[in-house]
Amino acid sequence: MTQTSKISVDKLITGDSFTNFIKSVRDFCDFIEIDTNEGSTLFLKFVQTHLQTLYLTGQKLQSVDLLHNKEFNDLLTKEDLQKILNPLSDKLNNNRFYWHVFDPTNEDDTEPVCGDLLDDLGDIYKDLKNALVLFDKGGPAEIEHAIWDFEWGFNNHWGDHCINATYALHYFIQRST
Repeated sequence: MTQTSKISVDKLITGDSFTNFIKSVRDFCDFIEIDTNEGSTLFLKFVQTHLQTLYLTGQKLQSVDLLHNKEFNDLLTKEDLQKILNPLSDKLNNNRFYWHVFDPTNEDDTEPVCGDLLDDLGDIYKDLKNALVLFDKGGPAEIEHAIWDFEWGFNNHWGDHCINATYALHYFIQRST
């Protein structure tokens, strides 16, 4: 790693935008991991708030070049994820499935598909938790790769799940009040 890129990564991770994003990631992961007894509507409102915060802070992520030629495997096992998703499924109750179009700006993609809040939350959690665990390892290659994962995932995977889930949550909450 060159000195110039190390400084830019260091500046990036200490800046307000990234610090706010990491806080929102930690808050979301903690919320998903903790088994709470909120009623269904209150739980949905908490999920909605976490997703909105993630999306807003994720929009400000900056890309970094991967200078370390190192690959990292997912750190969250399927078993770990299943332990998180099982109680989450119960909390969603009947507020799980919804309809949407993959890309509403694509005139050739107008077929509705069934979305699943459990799948959305699970994918968001998995992407963010894997990158967070990698980030927390603290090595230069790990931090660099985690920053890249956060930003790439926002633009190509978890950001889509986040916005679709937020849209569906709006209607689930309206229907339950």
